[in-house]
Amino acid sequence: GFIDPSELESLLKAYNTDNKHGLKRIRLITISAASNVLGACNDLQAIGEMAKRYGVQLMVDAAQLIAHRPVDMKAWNIDCLAFSAHKVYAPFGCGVLILKKGMLNMKQEEMEQINTLGDENAGGIAALGKALLLLRNIGYDQIDAEEKQLTVKALQKLATIKNLKVFGIDDPDSPRFDRKIGVIVFDLKNKMAGRIADKLAHNKGIGIRYGCHCAHLIIKHLLDFTPFQEKFQRFVLKLIPIINLQGIARVSVGIQNTETDLDPLIEELNSISGNGQQTTDVQFTKKETLRQINEFINKRELFVFGQQV
Repeated sequence: GFIDPSELESLLKAYNTDNKHGLKRIRLITISAASNVLGACNDLQAIGEMAKRYGVQLMVDAAQLIAHRPVDMKAWNIDCLAFSAHKVYAPFGCGVLILKKGMLNMKQEEMEQINTLGDENAGGIAALGKALLLLRNIGYDQIDAEEKQLTVKALQKLATIKNLKVFGIDDPDSPRFDRKIGVIVFDLKNKMAGRIADKLAHNKGIGIRYGCHCAHLIIKHLLDFTPFQEKFQRFVLKLIPIINLQGIARVSVGIQNTETDLDPLIEELNSISGNGQQTTDVQFTKKETLRQINEFINKRELFVFGQQV
């Protein structure tokens, strides 16, 4: 899941120094700070230094990284940074785009027109500011240390489950483990990702993501999707467009998770895999499910945003 720095530099050298492609030049590198599928964190400082050497601007998608580790735009020569509010515990519908001064070369009337296109999401902006203050007050060192500890425990426990495969870095002793955040994708043999998510939610109250995670090419690569399978999938989707692609199941840790959260996860995954005691499905009415979800959200909102930060 990591960018190969030597391959990147070879491309930059071929285009911008050796002129192997005529007048074509690489002007912009755009890269994910951390993969939302594999949790792999690219070396932004090294890539930033490389971009500067070859006269290239660097744009970073920090959506998956921003809640877990600090980002230093100046030290890493980042020209443009973007991230989503909901990834830092703020509501959906708000985001951040930071550009170095001088990059927005717009006329005054163009800027005025942009500013009159709609109302600002004042509530979303205020909540985002509060969430960022919360992260700063906790401290990224503390967040990183606790999430690493949880990720180590999770990988060790997942390794004991029969027929479960973790993709990406799955060994805490790997030299690259320090460059992984607490995002883990996995596959259970002969078990659909959607069914896994459904059982975890119904039986243990654990919310995970499943599907292609807005990264279809990576998912197809991880699952060894053949060209025939891809063509067949496209055909089925044309016939039945409402079908959700199952993809891969993903669990991740955040600032309120503790080691006790891992036990029900592992217990249920063992049950699903057939390697443990089968759990009886817990069924609620839709009304009761929504009531419990709203009660949970309200308690968390009060806990996080109802105190002075």
